[in-house]
Amino acid sequence: MKTKDLEEAAVTLSRPFTLIEGCDMKNPVLREIMDEDIKGMDTPLKLMKHYADILNKGASYGDIDKKLDTLFLCGKTPKSLDGYYHGITISLKTGIDSHGILSEIGSRLIGDKVDPLQIFYGRLLSKSSPWAGKNFKELGKKKLVQMTDGFEKGEDTTYLGINSFRKNDRDFINNLSGYALSAVIDMDDVPGPDRMQRSWIYAKGGLFIAKRQGSVDPEHPEKEVIALNYRWKSLGNMFPNRLLIDEIVQISEGLYLGKLFYATALKYIAADYDPGVSPQGYKYRNFGYFLLMDDTWLHEKNMLFPELAYKMADNLPKKFGAFNFISSPECKPKRPDVEKGKTILHFLQELSKGVEEGTESEEKYFNEMHKLFMCGRRPDGIQGFLHGGVIAFKSSGFLNKLGKNILNELWPAVRPFSPWTGKTFTSASLEGIRKYIGNDADYYKGKEPVIIGTNTYRKELGLSLPATAFIENLDKIGMVVEYPDEKEKEKDEGIYVKSFYFIACNNKSVNPVCNGKEALQFNYRWPKFHTMPPDNLCIDELVCIAEGLYLGQLLYSTEPKIEYSPENESSIYKYENFGYFMLMDDEWYAIKEFIRFDTEK
Repeated sequence: MKTKDLEEAAVTLSRPFTLIEGCDMKNPVLREIMDEDIKGMDTPLKLMKHYADILNKGASYGDIDKKLDTLFLCGKTPKSLDGYYHGITISLKTGIDSHGILSEIGSRLIGDKVDPLQIFYGRLLSKSSPWAGKNFKELGKKKLVQMTDGFEKGEDTTYLGINSFRKNDRDFINNLSGYALSAVIDMDDVPGPDRMQRSWIYAKGGLFIAKRQGSVDPEHPEKEVIALNYRWKSLGNMFPNRLLIDEIVQISEGLYLGKLFYATALKYIAADYDPGVSPQGYKYRNFGYFLLMDDTWLHEKNMLFPELAYKMADNLPKKFGAFNFISSPECKPKRPDVEKGKTILHFLQELSKGVEEGTESEEKYFNEMHKLFMCGRRPDGIQGFLHGGVIAFKSSGFLNKLGKNILNELWPAVRPFSPWTGKTFTSASLEGIRKYIGNDADYYKGKEPVIIGTNTYRKELGLSLPATAFIENLDKIGMVVEYPDEKEKEKDEGIYVKSFYFIACNNKSVNPVCNGKEALQFNYRWPKFHTMPPDNLCIDELVCIAEGLYLGQLLYSTEPKIEYSPENESSIYKYENFGYFMLMDDEWYAIKEFIRFDTEK
């Protein structure tokens, strides 16, 4: 709350409104909102839920639309909208009120106090809406000029966006409305979990171009908003969405209030969009309100709107609940309850949380991870990019003397600063690896497979950016640093830079407690890699525990003064386990993100 009057509001909020400095706090509508409506609530989202409940049970808007309009006028113009935002429709309305002949027809047919679209949405769709949210991605100037036939020049930050839709197989209305939407929105099905958005999204559609501009609201053209324009011909939207412009403003940090405006001028209904026609000429009218919010609001959203909470898909494929173990009497761990939406990743997440409980119980959970590793199969034929994640770190070696698992305790705080996304695997010949490790490549004669592996890193304007910049400069100490070719698939995987190279091949575990377990071994220790400490002491080992899902152990030599040589017995290096990680395909990754396992938030 920025202004003096706001600070004197009757209610103290845990997540305050972020309204513009020039907002008229003496406005009686705004005073009623701040002094009366929000009593007993501690966040703006709870107020929005309160308004939605009134609208979806009633037959008319009453004065709720005036309150939403007032908050909208006081909302800030968002500075950035890159990424995915969860969506909630507050309510819809016909948009025919107080506008000439449309108002007269509406008054005669449905009365002044009844809004049929509001009733339809409130009674049928408010608890079954298939709309899930919107995704924004910054649009380059060249592409923007092309998509707008040269009208937009890209002087302001502009985004290409798309809507996402959820599906609940047990909800008839949700499915029916999904089919209805597909008739007016060109939606692409997402048959499996979608890596780039979320596993619960079953379709995407309704493209828009978003940028900062004045409102198309005929009553408030001076209001600066982010306008989501569905009208450009190049977007291919169908009627009625080719008449639509959404507008959004920020009302709290990470929370945005939106309005839907449709062009109602009859002479332009069938014509292509012409940005040269004024908003007044198109006669835009408000057809409803919605919310967008970032991940920091997701928990509260699910608590307030439980019927719209994302759910794991029914009838999950067998791969998500079937361990792929070696044949052994000891390898029969508890099977996850897939029928209740539980997967092997949920099982690993429970083990991870168990380690977090403290040193008294962590050994039990590490023992479970060890059993899983010992039961896993050697992953033959591994290729391409796999997403990564941390299960738990273990303070071994000299760190064990601290009396607590300092590595694992620090990880949640460090995680936002880490740009690590996974690893790549590429089959190689002896000559192929020779350019990386020189004559040490001869060690791999007769071994199959031989793989060049890399760790992968993203580049984002956030806390992880300094770490990415640091990795980009590791070539100055002789380490390999490479970038994906623009045409390579790796670009599509979100890989910005690759480093911390290793050579992988099948081998017996160097972990003494693994008793020669067969695994895929990643060796970072070759001198020619110039791997920086402490990873120059590292050997990772990987096994497959399910289709597309791999469990790895982090092994470090606790004898750093002994120079590495493959001719030496591994026992002299005294390798110890410093934790477990996971690698996975796109489908597993989508579930990992969905259940918020080893994520930043």
